[in-house]
Amino acid sequence: MGSSISSVLEKAKAGFRSGNEDVLHQLIKEDEKINQLEHELNDSVTLLITKQQPVASDLRRLIVTLKISSDLERVGDLAVDLAKASLRLDPNLLIEIKEKMIIMLGLAEQMIAESLEAYSDSDVMAAQKIASLDDHVDQMYGELIHELFQLDTNEVEVHQITELAFIGRYIERMADYATNITEWVIYEANGQHFDLN
Repeated sequence: MGSSISSVLEKAKAGFRSGNEDVLHQLIKEDEKINQLEHELNDSVTLLITKQQPVASDLRRLIVTLKISSDLERVGDLAVDLAKASLRLDPNLLIEIKEKMIIMLGLAEQMIAESLEAYSDSDVMAAQKIASLDDHVDQMYGELIHELFQLDTNEVEVHQITELAFIGRYIERMADYATNITEWVIYEANGQHFDLN
């Protein structure tokens, strides 16, 4: 599921940068695969809990699996939202702002990849470090919104500004979901909830 999300985010970045409609439509279609993987994980975990009746750390691991798969599915949905908004953009407008947003998307993508690696390795220290990147994404998002609303609407159509603001929000939420994953890594390790966001 993590590999599928990585593939979708790469397509999101490429499609957003180029305005390539084929890439964006392909991304939208891939969401079905991610949804199916989440359903399969949910079914497998439910079956294990029913048949094996796990306790303590085993039960925590299964719960974390459910939570992380749900977070990944939401990232996939946000990538689809980003793709649909990108299809409504004029690829020749606001290129400098789009480049800043691509950097922001790259950070969110990095956070998701590293959070999944921390999950795979049960690495609590790595999880805590990843969460600090969320502050950077939040700051970039704030600056983006400020810049967008300073634009002269006589030169740029309002709906283009609105779509970019939505895309910025989708990217910011992706980073939040990466932080959620790191929180689940910590919960799995010690059974305690920490708010890293």
